[in-house]
Amino acid sequence: MKLKKAMIVFGTVCILSTMIAGCGSGSESAVKTEENQADEASPEESNDAPLEGVDGSAEEHQENTSGKWQVLEPDVAAAVDADFLGKVRKIEEDSFFIVERKVKILDDGSIVYSSPSSDADIPDSQLIHVVFEEDTCFYLKDTDENEEGHGNKEAGFQDLKEHMSVEMKGSFKNDEFHATEIRFF
Repeated sequence: MKLKKAMIVFGTVCILSTMIAGCGSGSESAVKTEENQADEASPEESNDAPLEGVDGSAEEHQENTSGKWQVLEPDVAAAVDADFLGKVRKIEEDSFFIVERKVKILDDGSIVYSSPSSDADIPDSQLIHVVFEEDTCFYLKDTDENEEGHGNKEAGFQDLKEHMSVEMKGSFKNDEFHATEIRFF
């Protein structure tokens, strides 16, 4: 009889231990799932407020680390001599909006660019607002990125047209790109 009671107690302890261990990892999993859902918030919900608690000692390209848009990785930025690439979609009086142009360095060292078609209907939530100051430099490139030659001539904001490709230097602040140099073609 004692052996039977001991086996029942032992079995109960084993089952309870398994349930506790299972519930513990399930809770941890649920917490991770909630964190993942917070990370994957819709574009409308993500970072419309200014960043808080960031000390000014962070490097410039890290200012928008939790924002929707990020500058290019350092190796890619060096290869294309720009912090961000885009294609002009809408021009306002003193700023403009772009759609991101993706850039990738292949294993053989060649660079591949991609962007949505000029005819594609892009929602405003996917456009990036580009702002600039009076001292921002504008250049019209004589050739595009697929051709040799780096001739640039000085230009102005008034020379920028819709559907032009832009290569920009600057940084993101609250999901707006603050340009210090804009090259377009």
